[in-house]
Amino acid sequence: MDEYNKLALKAVDLQKNNKPHEAKKIYIDLLKIDRNPQILRLLGVIELDDKNYEESLKLLNESLQINPNDSECYSNKGIVNFKLKNIEEAISDYKKAISLDKNNYNAFFNLGNLYKGINRLDESIENFNEAISINKNHFTAYHNRAVVKRLLFKFDDAIKDFDKALKINPKYSNALFFKAITQLKIGDYENGWKNYEHRWEAENFPSPKRKFKQPCWNGIDNLNNKIILIHGEQGLGDNIHFVRYFNLIESKAKKAILQVDKKLVHLLKECNFNDHIFSNDEKLPEFDIHCPLLSLPFKFSTTLKNIPFNDKYLFPSEDRISRWKKNFNNQYLNIGINWQASPNPDLDKGRSFKLKYFNDISMIDKIKLYSLQKIYGLNQINEISKQFKLSIIDNLDEEAPFVDTAAIIENLDLIITCDTSIAHLSGAIGKKTFLLLQKNCEWRWLHDVDHSPWYNSIKIYRQKKQGDWETVFKNVKNDIIKFHVSGK
Repeated sequence: MDEYNKLALKAVDLQKNNKPHEAKKIYIDLLKIDRNPQILRLLGVIELDDKNYEESLKLLNESLQINPNDSECYSNKGIVNFKLKNIEEAISDYKKAISLDKNNYNAFFNLGNLYKGINRLDESIENFNEAISINKNHFTAYHNRAVVKRLLFKFDDAIKDFDKALKINPKYSNALFFKAITQLKIGDYENGWKNYEHRWEAENFPSPKRKFKQPCWNGIDNLNNKIILIHGEQGLGDNIHFVRYFNLIESKAKKAILQVDKKLVHLLKECNFNDHIFSNDEKLPEFDIHCPLLSLPFKFSTTLKNIPFNDKYLFPSEDRISRWKKNFNNQYLNIGINWQASPNPDLDKGRSFKLKYFNDISMIDKIKLYSLQKIYGLNQINEISKQFKLSIIDNLDEEAPFVDTAAIIENLDLIITCDTSIAHLSGAIGKKTFLLLQKNCEWRWLHDVDHSPWYNSIKIYRQKKQGDWETVFKNVKNDIIKFHVSGK
């Protein structure tokens, strides 16, 4: 048995040192000798981490059959059930874990995460409170409690919790990133942009940090004799939103090069940006220094009062505008609409709404709705009622993404859109835009204001209650009627 215990301790050490698959081999061999409940649990945790949820559940259940008083095993089982969307079973598991051991802070922490995931936010905070009261150094509990407070619009309290997490673990980059976007959300741009520079260190950040042999511009060094590369990051909307800073860089540098997603290259070249624009998969010319696009607000010390080019900075091709002009009758109020962002719920996170909400607006006299929707959400067009009046534009953006959409937006009177790249495109063109936002919207749109400091032409309509689009559309309809009566 001494040999058994030695191997078990070796496997536990391997698991702790992030070598789970080496540990797994040992656990499997040990279980052939003895179905030890702790070994079953530890192997179940490895299967959980590998997303083999059914196998994990099987192992944890077997462990509990042998030792039904293992609080930690119930807590592990709760995580698996939550992953399998067995919500009630997961809650029951966590509560059982707590009943067996009132000091099991992991069970309280996991239950807090579950309640956060199903939007029972007050209960989430209660459980994080319990976890913290037992383990005052549980920095992830402070962080997760801060995230929930942020969802409850308790921004100052959230920042305090992020700071507590960082005091315990100064290298916990998730807390620094979420603190940054909370500061940006409340308009504290001075601190927010500074902390946003740590975004690449956060878990699941969508863009990898680019590495070049050339130095990164610090925002201070003179660029008069330098060729600088500005490289885009994150989504298409982010690139459209912050490409305005390229104009500032051009005025400072000997030469400025822009590298963005290939879907935007043609659009930007047509919109009076310079010819030194390259896609992410093109070979770049020589340059002396570089800077990520979304670091420029920090480098230029951006505040709410000095945002550059908030009237207009994209100028679609005049030829293309003229080509599309004949498609629109100026006897009508011509409105472009967009309703669907990404179909991926993790990316969309409540931004999109159903096309059917436009039904009443479509029947207002002397109004024409034009679909600007591309790729996603088009199936909803087949589901609308016969009374719904929607014009479909054929042959849109066949030459390159966004080029026709930009020209069409210039020809329209109004754009109504969810939080997607169309909102940024329309705002950058300076077109009157109604942006419809969920209650818990992204940081760039601030909190509880009906305008955007980034785009003077955008009016914001916010949900008062998360998920309630009906009230939003009633307000939009009333304003469209006023807008129409006033003669655009």
